[in-house]
Amino acid sequence: MDKQNLRFFFLLALLTAGMFLYNAWQVERVQVQSAPNSLNNTNNPDSGNQSVDNSSGTAIESVKHRVDLPVEPEHAATLGGGKLAAGHPQVDVNVALADQIAVHTDVMDLIIDRNGGDIIHLDLPLYPRVLLNKNDGFVLLDNTEERYYIAQSGLLNEAGPDSAKLGRATYKTDKNAYSLDGDKLNVDLRYKTANGVDIIKRLVFSKGSYVVTVEYLINNHGSSEYKASMFGSLRRIKPSEQSASILNPMRTYTGAAVNTPEKKYQKLSFDDMEKKPFKQSVVGGWAAIVEHYFISAWLPSRTEKNYYQSEVFADKSFGIGFVGQQIVVQPGQNSVVTAELYMGPRITDVLKSLAPGLDLTVDFGMLWWLCQPIFWVLKLLFTWVGNWGVAIILITCAIKLMFFRLSATSYRSMGNMKKLQPRIEALKQQCGDNKQQFSQAVMDLYKREKVNPFGGCLPMLIQIPVFIALYYVLLESVELRHAPFALWITDLSAKDPFYVLPLLMGASMLLQQKMNPAPADPVQAKVMMAMPIVFTVVFLNFPAGLVLYWVVNNSLSIAQQWYITTKLEVAK
Repeated sequence: MDKQNLRFFFLLALLTAGMFLYNAWQVERVQVQSAPNSLNNTNNPDSGNQSVDNSSGTAIESVKHRVDLPVEPEHAATLGGGKLAAGHPQVDVNVALADQIAVHTDVMDLIIDRNGGDIIHLDLPLYPRVLLNKNDGFVLLDNTEERYYIAQSGLLNEAGPDSAKLGRATYKTDKNAYSLDGDKLNVDLRYKTANGVDIIKRLVFSKGSYVVTVEYLINNHGSSEYKASMFGSLRRIKPSEQSASILNPMRTYTGAAVNTPEKKYQKLSFDDMEKKPFKQSVVGGWAAIVEHYFISAWLPSRTEKNYYQSEVFADKSFGIGFVGQQIVVQPGQNSVVTAELYMGPRITDVLKSLAPGLDLTVDFGMLWWLCQPIFWVLKLLFTWVGNWGVAIILITCAIKLMFFRLSATSYRSMGNMKKLQPRIEALKQQCGDNKQQFSQAVMDLYKREKVNPFGGCLPMLIQIPVFIALYYVLLESVELRHAPFALWITDLSAKDPFYVLPLLMGASMLLQQKMNPAPADPVQAKVMMAMPIVFTVVFLNFPAGLVLYWVVNNSLSIAQQWYITTKLEVAK
């Protein structure tokens, strides 16, 4: 292999490494800092409650909220905040505490705080936190110092001289624990204002769904009109996680996101929210907090203008939420205001059906145009074979078949270059230490023999975007989370626990190096032989599914190259 070709391979390796370095930098730029050790309590106004319940002493400390997010002038109050509970209590959703309501469905277990009716704990039993413990579901929302992450909603009253003194409504329910037995479950939280307005905060759960419909049923039995605006917010602290690196690439974006007319999917990192609050009115829209594989998102009215804003609180937590249009309920009248709250896995098809642009939170990056068809084909193959690993093998074969003729041309070029190796060695002896003369002589030889020195690089060049696209598909698709393949590979989205696949990949790269023409410079030859070792080390912590793709691709390439080289030797 001549110097120009060698330089290309070095550039290729640098580009591959640079991609992951760039990904790590992007994540680290928006990534999080450690959670605070001690957080201060704050107090906020909310919907029409004239007193605040300050009781405590439960396993999960009662959340005392205030409405903190400033809104547009026409809105009376601001979005809600709260206090972090200390420690990390074990929550039994089947046994509700005095100031909490437990709800169990087929896909979620959650706890609602009576003070404000906020969701302060959510467990996803169908998505185990770790692969080996099926009974330990992933905790998405929690009211602890280690993972303070809650979903709030309420009604904001008309502004008044005493608005800053108002607390959250303390709701009453028929019982402390609810379970979904049929297709629907309504959990009604009741409150009556001092002015004679009956309010029911109804949370509607559906079988197999991660969407909770939050309805406020307002019945005005008083003598004066009742004005209010519904708000919904998501609030969490920065998670304490390691930054991404080449040797630890499984780090993804964690932060807020919104939908705007300018961008269907606009990220709002914790650093961005700290530097400048987000404020914008949008018809429809949504506000979400995104993390690896999972998302929580408020989806208010799609036809009305909603006001979205972020906030950084004094306790170092972050909020993102909306305020809807104000409603006016005349005496003797009633009204209903509704919003949806999605809390669960980032499944593309589900998110796409909920709101425009919400599916983009499954972030495939700049190669989304390639990732989406690859993932579509992967899902199709999975429906046929029932195994994501086999689906990866099949799509690798399909990609190889698609570029078979192009690869064949490249391998012929490399085979022809290998045939010229004895003549190149002779030129090296003739030119001695005159490297410029030697390079010119080699190029002249290529020209006479009609050999393209760059032809052998094309297969690698083709693989790079496919490799990157598959990397993002495996990294972002919750469908492949904990997906088994065979034998010791029990999770294609995690690294090979015994590093068998990375070692096989390194061995296949080494074999390919042996099949290719060697560089004339012995130093360059040693460097090239070291490349399989470098890539093996880099791939040790890559998702097993990605390494599986690379092993299968290399194996097919070796077989194709051997076949073409054998034909060339027979022809010679």
